Amino acid sequence: MSSRLGLVLALAVSSAACQEPARRLASGPSGAAGALSVVDALALRFGEASREPAFEALRPKLARAALVPSWVWGDVAAWPRQGESFRAVEFAGYGSPSGYGIGVRPIAPEPAAVGQYRGQLRLDKLASGRFEWTVREELAVGALRPAELAAALDALLRGAQAADEKGARHAIAAAFPRASAKLGLLLSLEQLSLTHDALGATSLTLAVRLVPAGLRPTAPRYAAFLDKYLTPMRTRVVAADAAGSAWWTLEGARNLWTLRLRARDGSLVPLEGDAERRVPERLRVTIDYATRMGRFGIAARGLLAEVALTRTPVEKGFVAQFRSKPDWELPFLVESLLGGPLSYPFEGPGSEAGWAAIKTPSGTRFVRHYRARVGENFVLRWLGGMTSRALGEFRAGAEREADRYHGECLRAVRDDLAALLTSTEQRTGVQRTTGQQTTEDGPRTTNNGQRNGWTVFRGAERPPSPR
Repeated sequence: MSSRLGLVLALAVSSAACQEPARRLASGPSGAAGALSVVDALALRFGEASREPAFEALRPKLARAALVPSWVWGDVAAWPRQGESFRAVEFAGYGSPSGYGIGVRPIAPEPAAVGQYRGQLRLDKLASGRFEWTVREELAVGALRPAELAAALDALLRGAQAADEKGARHAIAAAFPRASAKLGLLLSLEQLSLTHDALGATSLTLAVRLVPAGLRPTAPRYAAFLDKYLTPMRTRVVAADAAGSAWWTLEGARNLWTLRLRARDGSLVPLEGDAERRVPERLRVTIDYATRMGRFGIAARGLLAEVALTRTPVEKGFVAQFRSKPDWELPFLVESLLGGPLSYPFEGPGSEAGWAAIKTPSGTRFVRHYRARVGENFVLRWLGGMTSRALGEFRAGAEREADRYHGECLRAVRDDLAALLTSTEQRTGVQRTTGQQTTEDGPRTTNNGQRNGWTVFRGAERPPSPR
């Protein structure tokens, strides 16, 4: 869900100043081709894929063992590499004439070509009933450098400062017709509020509603899965500094996801007060989360992540460390029965997760990792079984539909970006190869309100709501 919201935010903010972010993306040695290769890589990795039999056989085992690692620890067939206190397996994603493939490898090759993927999974046994999962995933995205990605983001935020709500809504549909249409099958832009203050900053409120019913005609299983598992979710995330000043918030309830932030001169500033400050290197992110699993409600309140940002020319990213146990709301007697296992992931070094764009000799890679400790208990076995069943439902039809839809969305973004980069190059007189031609057919309105078969992003052209 977070990746879709990020894409919508990029569309909304960039609408007011599309040419400048595009110019920044194409400003490096790789030009427009470098910018397009990033979206190409994402479309390959998160679109439709052919999974090798060994990979298909291993996935349900790992899902079932996520909270109960002992279920897979002794499975010799699951682990190409084994030691007395560890198990390890790697995954490779690759392009082929027949499409994108993913398989199991003892040692996966280092990703270099655009779209090539490497996943590394390790399970360590720390003590009886005590384990630690470590995962690192890398995706090669081409020659676009992290610094150029950061410059484009700065330009997006500057664009928001020059925009108004009515103009932004209209520009989304005009600048991103394909992406807006595909996203509009699932997402509705409920609010896009841009408020300029006396300190020279702009507050942005973006509210997007998830509408699974929009996918029923083309992806009924995926729509049903989203409705069942995302609709009950309630989330609140607040990023603050050591002094307690909030920098952004994200709230989700009843399928409405609302992001609030404030920017000045291309940089985030605190939501209230001083607009001269810039994002510090460390933030404290507090997360409240609640959902239902079957008949039972489950919630975690006050989950704290200590976030460290990396902002060098060759790496942009973050690492979040979790060392404080949240307040749990669990079915009657469950929390008291769990005891130590609820605290174990946060003890000692705790658990962590991170993401980064990193420049390497073979090109830029998107890298994400996480390390999570698990203390087994019979109640965790019950929770693990429920989680495994949910993933089983997803893979029994919904996954293929989801992969197809995500790939279509990303390819639509790529075609819109290609058109935008071509327009930018024509305006600036710069000629570079975009790597792929896009269609030149103009929009055609039909009697069902569609353009070339694309339903316009719901709410993109809606008049601004009263303030």
